Amino acid sequence: MSNSRLSPLATPAFRYFFIGQVVNRVGSSMAGVALAFAVLDIDDSASALGWVLAASSVPMVVFMLLGGAIADRLPRAVVLRGCNLVQGIAQALTAGLVISGQAEIWHLIVLQAVAGTVFAVSYPAFLGMVPILLPVEERQSAYLLIGQATSAVGILGPAISGILVATVGPGWALAIDASTYLLAAALLLLVRLPAGDRSQAKASVIGDFVAGWAFARQLGWVIPAASAALVFNALVSGAINVLGPVIADDTIGSQGWGIATSGQALGVFIAAFFLAKVKVTAPMKVIMVAFVVYCVPMLVLGTEVNLWALSVSFVVAGTALSLLDLSWNLLVQEKVPEAMLSRIMAIDGFFSFVATPIGLVAVGPLVVAFGAGRVELACFALAVLVAACALTRRTIAGVRLTGAPPPVLSRSDV
Repeated sequence: MSNSRLSPLATPAFRYFFIGQVVNRVGSSMAGVALAFAVLDIDDSASALGWVLAASSVPMVVFMLLGGAIADRLPRAVVLRGCNLVQGIAQALTAGLVISGQAEIWHLIVLQAVAGTVFAVSYPAFLGMVPILLPVEERQSAYLLIGQATSAVGILGPAISGILVATVGPGWALAIDASTYLLAAALLLLVRLPAGDRSQAKASVIGDFVAGWAFARQLGWVIPAASAALVFNALVSGAINVLGPVIADDTIGSQGWGIATSGQALGVFIAAFFLAKVKVTAPMKVIMVAFVVYCVPMLVLGTEVNLWALSVSFVVAGTALSLLDLSWNLLVQEKVPEAMLSRIMAIDGFFSFVATPIGLVAVGPLVVAFGAGRVELACFALAVLVAACALTRRTIAGVRLTGAPPPVLSRSDV
């Protein structure tokens, strides 16, 4: 990396925030594989895994909009600190139950529901941090630095988790994830932020939410784009997060699945080297195309599954994900005032994830009816169709980045 790529780390508040995110990623990159196979050890079915994953996504969706209002109303570092603490405790309980052999599906559903509720607040708070930690000229470098560093540890995380699952069991990988949440909470104690302008905040969280919703409608592109993301996330959650491990269990095993999925982090890592100097001018066009490329692993899972082809497909998906995230972050930081950041991110998150529980639960019956391969290929075809339709919308295709500073909130905006 060049010095300009590392320059955001010279800011102490960003440095501690950055280290906390990297530490957190160490655990979370292991948790997905570990949780999937912990469930399959208890009940070897796609439906059981779907219900456990849906248990976190349902409260996440229900509380996401209010979570954004909370994250805009309170100091975001404090919000993230508390969220990491609660998530660490919930994951520690999950790990203890799995290691002791006492875990049942309902235990995992309840604990995942707690995690999903907390995520509804931490997600918009996290996405609103960089623009208040750094000046405009350093934010693109910061977004890529976070993506590259967290993906670097994520390259080995799923592979290590797969090995732990196959040797000592999934509970120990979940225990590592719990410890990283607690360490990240401690690091966030060192983050000091300037007080944001909240002079136009409403008297209640509900009032802040209503103001955020009105501003999103005023922007025009937030809700249509998030609606397209709704479909993409539902497809990915079912076809890759649930059906992927099930197909892998019968073909390349837990170790192979862990190695293959780590390719996504490798793709993010590689892409950051090339995106540092890229100037995105039509962010929504880039996002829609990147969403389709992100679904490429479905093609491999739906045809001939082998370790190398699946790994390469995840590398390609990771590259697309890096470009997608960068385009979205640059778009929001230019078009949205700081005081509205978390609410706009929460609205996007709500629409993006609201269909995720449907994707998680529906994939099991669909596989029984049509077969795993056909479901995977149909999901990819639907992703292409949604992107093509979205790009015909002027409110999406016509969005441009100009380099202008974020707008200032007026009384009519709130």
